[in-house]
Amino acid sequence: MTAQALPPHLRADREVHVVISILSGQHKAQEYYDEKLKPLLDQHEIKYTMHTTKSAKTIIELTESVFIKNARKGTKQTIILLSGDGGVVDIVNTLTSLLMRGTDDIRPPSIFFKPVLVLFPMGTANALAWSTGVAKDPLKVLMEGIPRSLPSFEVTFSPGAKLVVNEGQDREAISESEAEETTLYGAVVFSWGLHASLVAVSDTTEYRKHGLDRFKMAAQKLLTQNHTYKGVVKFRQPAENWQDLGGAKTDRRHEHSYILATMVSNLEEHFCISPASEPWDGSLRLVAIGPEPPNEVIRLLGLAYHGGAHVNEPQVTYKNIDGLRIEFEEDDEQWRMVCVDGKIVAVEERGWAEARRLPGYGVDGRRVVELVS
Repeated sequence: MTAQALPPHLRADREVHVVISILSGQHKAQEYYDEKLKPLLDQHEIKYTMHTTKSAKTIIELTESVFIKNARKGTKQTIILLSGDGGVVDIVNTLTSLLMRGTDDIRPPSIFFKPVLVLFPMGTANALAWSTGVAKDPLKVLMEGIPRSLPSFEVTFSPGAKLVVNEGQDREAISESEAEETTLYGAVVFSWGLHASLVAVSDTTEYRKHGLDRFKMAAQKLLTQNHTYKGVVKFRQPAENWQDLGGAKTDRRHEHSYILATMVSNLEEHFCISPASEPWDGSLRLVAIGPEPPNEVIRLLGLAYHGGAHVNEPQVTYKNIDGLRIEFEEDDEQWRMVCVDGKIVAVEERGWAEARRLPGYGVDGRRVVELVS
């Protein structure tokens, strides 16, 4: 392949960065770079700057110090990212947070050249990579893929919400003021209930050693506790008002097992949580299970491994939505944790969280990166 025949996102008029997230998944990113990616880049004489993560904040810091400055200068840039979904959300969340303006801001938009992301899935589940088809052959995607704008959503939290960090040991402010509402942005999933809890429980060095089995191990531990999550859950469908997520069991309508809103089809290679989701359509879909016994929850979620057959079960609510709101009625913090693309947020007592699909156009259009697929 000649230099001219390289895809546009790898040509010499672009600034190319390679980011190696050394702690993602089972810590294979450096090895993959050394053995497969570096020889390919060298073969085609592609010039690039390499970055190796030093902490969980390295990709955020790179986005603040390098990527957004390039984008605002009009510099074309390609970021080759060896990480899990967390690396993508670090870039999407940081860019969107820095770019977001009030909807009453009438100033013309400043220059912003969307960075192009090339994802090499090195995480545990790699939901985005499997849902977009990237994971099947990432080297082929690098050389032959086409960039597409990546849809995203925002989640707003009541004051006092904090990030859960350091394997659950510490709490970190999302923004400078804990007295105000805070916002995170994502591109994969927002959840509460069993999904969020198992991500939180299994986010340790010890669990990550087990690869995908970490989620099954955490689920078994959580289901033995047989906890029913308590709170008011509301959803809003396109062009409609908020509705309570109730169900036939009206006396238990504030009790839930599994609440999840997603923009992707698969949370793992074979775990199809939302069979109607297409990777680029920008839709947000709700998957919800009410207060079912543990064995029934396991059965229902097991059907997701069969092409998403769980969505046909009467106990599962499956809807195309624009928004999802949770008002928590839990005293214990461990049951007030939500997941935003793998990040865990602990919400204050009697607090709330609200997710909203961001359209790809207009003043709220916030598609800040393109993903090659």
